[in-house]
Amino acid sequence: MDQTESTSKPAKSLAAARKRDVLPYILLFILLAGMLAVLAGAVLPPYYHAVPALLWSLGFCVSGMLLGFLFGIPRTVPSGTVNVAPPDERAAGKGRPTDEPPAAGADAAAGNPANTLFLGTPTPMEINSNLVEVSDWLTKIIVGVGLIELKSLPGSARSMAAFIAPSLAIDTATAMAVVGGIMLFFSVHGFLIGYLLTRIYLSIMIKRADSLVKNESVRLESGKEIEVTELSRLQQKSLDDMQEAVTQLLLAHPPDGGAAVTALAGMPTAQKPASLVLWLDDHPRNNTLLVEQLERENIKVDQAVSMRQALAMLQQKRYALLITDMARAENGRRIKDAGVRTVREVRQARPELPIVVYCSKDTVASYGTEAEAAGARFITTSGTSLLASVNKLLHEGRGDGDQSPGTSAQ
Repeated sequence: MDQTESTSKPAKSLAAARKRDVLPYILLFILLAGMLAVLAGAVLPPYYHAVPALLWSLGFCVSGMLLGFLFGIPRTVPSGTVNVAPPDERAAGKGRPTDEPPAAGADAAAGNPANTLFLGTPTPMEINSNLVEVSDWLTKIIVGVGLIELKSLPGSARSMAAFIAPSLAIDTATAMAVVGGIMLFFSVHGFLIGYLLTRIYLSIMIKRADSLVKNESVRLESGKEIEVTELSRLQQKSLDDMQEAVTQLLLAHPPDGGAAVTALAGMPTAQKPASLVLWLDDHPRNNTLLVEQLERENIKVDQAVSMRQALAMLQQKRYALLITDMARAENGRRIKDAGVRTVREVRQARPELPIVVYCSKDTVASYGTEAEAAGARFITTSGTSLLASVNKLLHEGRGDGDQSPGTSAQ
């Protein structure tokens, strides 16, 4: 997909969401209705002065909005706080056992900084959170004082109404009732306006501004700075080019069909034959980037997390290839040679199905020979080699006249 198309779709969806957002209009409509009601009392009985009534109405509304703003300011993470995995998980990759293959790109991130394209140092700028701290402090004081003085609030409200009533220039009883209504309606509605707009809209704006401050640019080794979005786009293009080059190198002289497989590497995605692959791994999150890369090559990937689920899926669809891990949790028990057992079970059910084992170096050293003897066509610890071998085996399968992927097994 073209880069401009991919970036324009989220923008269009965001614009459509904003068009559908009617909350500000509802709040404004209620406010205008209240103001019209106040004006109606100036032109209709009891004929009070309109200007003082409008001024007090706006005053209570703004006071409520300020209070709602203080209560609605989002709490931010303290400066310098970073969400990281525990040390033992960071050593082997977050969320995966030590004998599982690392997620794509993890090796590059943990490698020598001299071999990377950039240092990845954010621009040295801290976010000023004084307003958040003041808001937190004031809201606690307001709540505490309000609870302590709760019994005296009705008397204070009557005193405030008695103070405002003479400005309306009507009889005291009627003026007290009008002022009470103005105080109640506009203070409550002002609080809702301030809280909702702050909580929903200002929170998004603050988060976006903080993100720009923290991640606006990174410093390259040359000392130049580049925006993160632009860097991500350039890196993705570089990775795609490198992946294509490595694939062509790995498939430069295969024993059969080498020229056709190499030609597929540079073919547009829309022109590549569609294929269906089953990937068995109890930690599918580790393979997200590799799955994304395969699907960009017009290779649809279904994922299973247990051998029982994989065997059931193999009976439902005619997959062109199976990718499996080695160490895996089955029925709540950790099985280090689960990949070998998977190869044996699948070879009995589908002898013609090519199987690729993608696992860590430790499990390859321990069970790689057994997996190969059981019938695995390819065993690798490299995501790049995995992608190349998948393309090669799929091409060989299409050349052998296999049934088109995605059809139901007979």
